[in-house]
Amino acid sequence: MARQVSPSRIGFMLCCFLLPALIGCFASFSIPAPLVDLLHQQAALDKVRDAPNPAAAQAAIAALPNAVDPDTAAIVANDAGPLAARVAAAERHMRQEALAQARAEAYRIRLMVITMSVLGAIFAVMLMGPDKND
Repeated sequence: MARQVSPSRIGFMLCCFLLPALIGCFASFSIPAPLVDLLHQQAALDKVRDAPNPAAAQAAIAALPNAVDPDTAAIVANDAGPLAARVAAAERHMRQEALAQARAEAYRIRLMVITMSVLGAIFAVMLMGPDKND
């Protein structure tokens, strides 16, 4: 006797596979977050480097803790040496941090999509299993 698979079960199985795709699509919007953060931090460091006078530079340095991560702000505020060298060192540090954040974010997104795909597939296989009426 040929077994009939109901269209509603097939539709539900497709939804189980489409759910991870939607999650991946929406998660992709968080991928540029480290880049946006980097751009904001770069703007704050540019204000320090391009300050027209020492007083403006000191004001920009004082505002750094609110605009950049604490380590980057400390490089500019606490290190010795010329201001341009300190800002350059802070920019290098900031870029390394942004790269690490981007890699971690990409890993978490991939892990989330893979996990949801596997769970959706398991759920779909369970749902498409043999009928209890047979």
